[in-house]
Amino acid sequence: MARTKFHYNPKSLRYERARFSVVRFAMAIVGYLVFGVVFFAALLFLQNLIIETPLEKQLRAENKALTEHKVILSSMLSESNRQLKDLKQQDLSLYQKLFETQSPQATHQVFPEREEILVSDATEFDESVTQLGNRFSELIQAARNGNRFFGLNARVGRTDMPELTATPSIAPIQNFELEKLVSGFGVRINPFHKGKYQHDGVDIAAPRGTNVVATAPGKVLITKKSELVAGYGNYLEIDHGNGYITRYSHLEDIAVRTGQKIEKGQPIATIGSTGGSIAPHLHYEVIKNGISLDPIKFFMEGISSVEYEQLVGLSKKQNQSLD
Repeated sequence: MARTKFHYNPKSLRYERARFSVVRFAMAIVGYLVFGVVFFAALLFLQNLIIETPLEKQLRAENKALTEHKVILSSMLSESNRQLKDLKQQDLSLYQKLFETQSPQATHQVFPEREEILVSDATEFDESVTQLGNRFSELIQAARNGNRFFGLNARVGRTDMPELTATPSIAPIQNFELEKLVSGFGVRINPFHKGKYQHDGVDIAAPRGTNVVATAPGKVLITKKSELVAGYGNYLEIDHGNGYITRYSHLEDIAVRTGQKIEKGQPIATIGSTGGSIAPHLHYEVIKNGISLDPIKFFMEGISSVEYEQLVGLSKKQNQSLD
């Protein structure tokens, strides 16, 4: 049986039966609810602070492993980038030794550095792992292809040395520039009678007195000076052996004599405009076993692949020659 509650009324100076108050009841309910919520939150906080669930243990172990793997991966990437730089440097050095010019710079992929990996999230970490794996696969494949190519094509035997040594391989003037090539090999327009004819060499324009150099080692076969305003004018020929002969025409001065041994790159004459010439230039020819060849095919050293393509384009213009 519920107990009856009374409260003292100071106005009537009497104890009166307590009536039911909705406001007091609501306030009591709200108080209990607030207390319950605070108490439950405190219990959850203590549980998370003290007690570790199996899922949390697993996640914590995974985070630790990922942190350790990030350090290992960053070390692997640093080593990979170092190896890539070394390989690139060796490739450039080999290219320069073979062709005596700088190799065209190829774009290379940039990989994340150690600091970027250590601060990356899980998605970025997975991307770094995939990127590293793909790059190593590309390196292995490139190494296999390169080894196979050089193994099949880059073998040089003793029997090949005379051919390589005798082959003209440099530009026939000092400080050669692409725009100095005025006329190429093939059918051209004669500057005197304006008819078409077979131009058996290339015309390289340069100031009078520019040094002409031997394009391969050999022996001077012919030196001839002429005051006729026709033909080759002052010219010389060098026998390089193995069927190769080079001819240098319209010279000003000749600095070598018949029978003299010549080294590749050695100055042999200066540019002039003697003979049938309308301007100072060098008429340069390459002859193999009595057949005139396109000299542009022998501009191999000192120019890049891009410059060589431009040179070929200039040589194919059917314009007027200078002789």
